[in-house]
This record gives sequence, C-alpha cells and structure tokens, in this order.
Amino acid sequence: MGGVEKLVGPDDVVLIKPNVQWWNQGAPNLSALNAFVGLVMERPGGFRGEVVIAENCHRGSSPWASESSGWAQPFTRNADLPGIHHFGDLAADLKKRYGTRYSTRHWVDVGAGARRVNGPSDGPGYVYCDGTGGVPLLRCGNDIQGSGARETIMTYPIFSTDRGTLVDFRNGIWEKGAYTGRPLRVVNFCAINHHSIYCGATGAVKNYMGITELSGGPDPVNGGRLTGTYYNFHSFPFNKWSAGPRPGMLGREIGVFMKTVRKADLNIMTAEWVGLASRVDPPVAWTRAVLACKDPVALDYHAAKHLLYANSGIPLHNPDREGSPVRDYLIQCAAHSGGNFKEGGTTVKSYDFAKRGFVDDGTLDIEGEIFWGRSLKPNLKYLYLRYMA
Repeated sequence: MGGVEKLVGPDDVVLIKPNVQWWNQGAPNLSALNAFVGLVMERPGGFRGEVVIAENCHRGSSPWASESSGWAQPFTRNADLPGIHHFGDLAADLKKRYGTRYSTRHWVDVGAGARRVNGPSDGPGYVYCDGTGGVPLLRCGNDIQGSGARETIMTYPIFSTDRGTLVDFRNGIWEKGAYTGRPLRVVNFCAINHHSIYCGATGAVKNYMGITELSGGPDPVNGGRLTGTYYNFHSFPFNKWSAGPRPGMLGREIGVFMKTVRKADLNIMTAEWVGLASRVDPPVAWTRAVLACKDPVALDYHAAKHLLYANSGIPLHNPDREGSPVRDYLIQCAAHSGGNFKEGGTTVKSYDFAKRGFVDDGTLDIEGEIFWGRSLKPNLKYLYLRYMA
C-alpha cells in the first residue's frame, strides 16, 4: 500500500482501535499489533507524534483488570511474543519502550462511570448526538412502523493522551479552545471469527461497536436505551442475544456512524487464527494471514468468504448466501457508508510468503490446519452450526 509513511505523518496522532472484549482468536494477534506500532514509531522521516491504543470493551468501570476481557485474560493462542500474555502486558511493554509517544486509553460507558459531555471544552467523556446541548442530531432508524420501530443515535468518545493531547473522535485535536487541524489517523485493528446465529461473523465492521456507548445493556425490552427513546448500538439491531425486528441493522447503524462521525483511515485484520464456532475456544483454523483495506465492508466480505467460510463450511458465514446475517449487515453497511459489497468491485493482491510471490491463479481461499481441541461442547456447537442452523 506504499508504506506506513503514506498513511501517517511525522506529527500525527494515530489512534489504533483493537477489539479486546475477548482473547485468543477473538482479539487481534498481539505480535502483529506490536509490529504495526513499531512501523509507525520508526516510520521513514521520523515520528514525533503519538500512538494511542483505545477501546471500549464494555466490561465495567475497570476493564483493564477484567478477566472477562483480553486486557487481563491470558491468551492460549494469538500472542506470539515472549513474556506477553494478554493486551495488558503488551500495553505496558509499549509504554516502557516508547514513553510519552504512546498511550493506552480505556473508554468506559456512561453507565459504568464515564461522563456525558457536549464537546471537548467539557473534557473527556462520551458525546450523545441527540440534538441537545449544541450537539447535532445524528440518528438511525429501522424504517419499521408500529411496535418494531426503533431508533439509535451516534455516540463517540473524547479523551486525553498521556501528553495531555485532547482528542475529539469526530472532530479532531482540541487545544486552547479550538480544533488545531493536526491530523488524527484511525486504524481499525480487528480479527475475523464466528459470532452467534444472529450476527454470523465479527470483523472490521463490527469492531466499531467498541467505539460507541452501550449503556442500558443489550436487551431492548429491559433497558437498552441511552437517552429518551433512543436505543444503544446493541439493543437497536438485536433482541438481546437474538435477531431483531429487521435484518442487517447492525450494518446500517455502523454505516451511518462511518458517514456522520468518522471512518477509519485503514482496516487491518490479523487472521493468524480464525474461530469457526467461538472467539475463544477451538475449533480454530490456523490461517496465518494478515489483511489490510481502506474499505471495511470489502475487507469483511473477503475475509468472511475466503477465510471464515472457506474453513468452517457454516452457511451463516457465507456472505453470498441469501439470508445469512453477515450478508444482511454488510449490504446495509455498504449502502449507508459507500463501502463495496461485491467481489468484482475490489482489487485483491494476495502475497504468499511460502511461495515468495503474489497469488495469481485466482485462488483466494486460505484453508488452514484446523485444531479441534479436547472439549466436547464447542465441537458439538460447531456441528450444530454446520449442519442444522
């Protein structure tokens, strides 16, 4: 893609958004993330800016200590760095090496203790785009009339770095009462795995859920609201842990977010391992791949088809299958963000390190060695998804 210097300038603030709600294959490969931070820090021409790894994993007021997240739960796979066992270890090591050029930030839901703010003059917190307090109304509806009608609003964080740089996720860097124009580069750093019957797959698009505010919980019947009648980004498209009133609304709300708030400058998917029926347990395929694209919809389509479905054979994962949840939400995201949902509309360059050259035979599937593990329950789950769901 031309080198990291084509994306990052010498004084930029680089915000890296991984998904750390889970561990093992449910999180990005720690070695790959470490390597990418190193590329930025050592970019040709020098780097005087800042790198921030930030995430809202929705694990309460102290996510860095939660063993229900990748920050504190030791990885049994997907770490690949000596002495580094989880994201907390990696963050501490990066801080030790890079000093004030590096920061870790844990975005926390308002319901877990964060402040609701109207802009950077209020300091760190979450902005609710509900049309009050001088904030624009940025909403998304499911176009249903009657009892199934729902609306959600855009939310985004404002935070400060270890250098004291105040970052407004939507509008950029704020200093001395004004936006400075200093570039903010956002890198969506994700993984690809199975995610539920109602969602199908989690990848670059779904990683945006870890930017937004999810106060109120996942259940639209019991809570699920941020403010007034507006649902949060989980209770708007879903009925807790099942499909909601209209398919694909996860993609619609995230597409609107990309269009009205901010879209990542680059999406990197580390598919060292791909979870075929779980984000933390086997069976897993050892695909040993890294993918990058400026379009998260195109990236997810490719990864779902040529990595996840190619190894799982589970119909839910097939983005070409009518009615599959991943197809539904990627089509909606493309329609509202300008992304590409069709194979022929994206140029794919695939380099095979074993062959030391680009793949030119038209074969894009990456079939990895599958590790089944010794636990019966996740393997039975896989068989159910493969042949009965």
